[in-house]
Amino acid sequence: MVLIGCAAYAQKPYSAQYFQETNPSNLPAINNGLFDSTGWDNPKKATVLALVLPGAGQIYNKKYWKVGIVYAGIGGLVYMFKWNSDSLRHYQAIYTSKIDGDSTTLDLAPLRSDASIKNDRDFHRRYRDVSIIGFVALYALQAIDANVDAHLKEFRVNKDLSMKVSPDIYAYKPSIGRYSGLTVSLRF
Repeated sequence: MVLIGCAAYAQKPYSAQYFQETNPSNLPAINNGLFDSTGWDNPKKATVLALVLPGAGQIYNKKYWKVGIVYAGIGGLVYMFKWNSDSLRHYQAIYTSKIDGDSTTLDLAPLRSDASIKNDRDFHRRYRDVSIIGFVALYALQAIDANVDAHLKEFRVNKDLSMKVSPDIYAYKPSIGRYSGLTVSLRF
């Protein structure tokens, strides 16, 4: 309650002068209302390119090293999907031959139990599904990365902006003695 009261008391009401100063008709026009974005990459275009072809948004943003990561991830997930799909079909055929109840069907794994084969089949089904989810997540992530990277092209870092973390030894209280800590220095 005290914090809410302090926050409410600290508010400054707007005056008529404030509203006259911020009237849009009093503001100067910049380039006839147009923003010159020819020097920057377009985030929308980067996102659309990334959605049409994975890695194209990274190429548009001139981050060529990210394309290799995208395609390595896609290649790994496609391989994982193919291997688990093939194994799933294999174990499904074995499981079907075991439980079909037909004595003329050849049992493809006579030394293994039904539960063991079912566990293997379920394992490969689960990881096939994980590879699909991973592919969708990677596809979305590379599109989001292209969008954010294009937005950050406009972000300027001042040369005076710095952060320094250094270890220190403090002697604050005589009864405690010395103790160690970290000093974080921000300069902007």
